[in-house]
Amino acid sequence: MSNYGTNNHSHRHDEEQALLNGTPVTVTEVNDTFYGRTFRHVHTHRKRYFALWLLAAISAVSIVLALFHYEKNKHQGGNEDGDLEGLLSKPPSVCQSDRSYPITILLSIFFGYVGIDRFYLGYIISALLKLATAGGFGIWYIIDIVLIVIGGLPDHNGCSLVAP
Repeated sequence: MSNYGTNNHSHRHDEEQALLNGTPVTVTEVNDTFYGRTFRHVHTHRKRYFALWLLAAISAVSIVLALFHYEKNKHQGGNEDGDLEGLLSKPPSVCQSDRSYPITILLSIFFGYVGIDRFYLGYIISALLKLATAGGFGIWYIIDIVLIVIGGLPDHNGCSLVAP
């Protein structure tokens, strides 16, 4: 005699009964591993992690810009008149690099997270660190783009990049 419609699998019956009762079914093999718990935690708090990363990136960029402008104004002397011409002009003793400014910007935007821009400028050790940390978890990547755009990152000899 066949038992049509009966279920001889107790494990499957427990899962079906849990679904009918409205209780969540947990798979202990996946959720009890370190990866499973970490993934669940990050997935639950992903908006907070993104906001924290964004706050750190904005803070780092603003600190870099403030330090850049402080150093630039310190070397310019007292600019009491408030004219921008003295701030934007370069001192005549700055050497010109053989590295191209547009190529450096493009390398920094597209391959900066692996340190190609630092390799191109001749900073080998910091390029390796940037490669190992995936662009400083994205923050160093953004800082380098800002530094290159404002002209605050020279080549390894200290010479300014050549603009077209």
